[in-house]
Amino acid sequence: MQGADTCPYTKSQLRRAAISVVSNIAEGSERGNDREFRHFLAIANGSAAEVEAQVIIAADINCLDQQTSKQIAEQCRYVGRMINRLVSRLEASG
Repeated sequence: MQGADTCPYTKSQLRRAAISVVSNIAEGSERGNDREFRHFLAIANGSAAEVEAQVIIAADINCLDQQTSKQIAEQCRYVGRMINRLVSRLEASG
């Protein structure tokens, strides 16, 4: 599979990974303790990295234009930094 044939699959995978970021943050925040929250934040961070990888792939196979890919990839890195700061603050608080 190449090019336009893979676009629906790539977009579906990208959508699932993006949903996973916010879903894991939400689920972890409701777990009731910082240890579990940090675990779910780590999963969310991995999902943000997956979104970044998927947009690069999508651009490489012409499912997404390069400019949009770069913008989304930067947003993924920003989300990752925010998650890392939150983890650091949780670790520092106890």
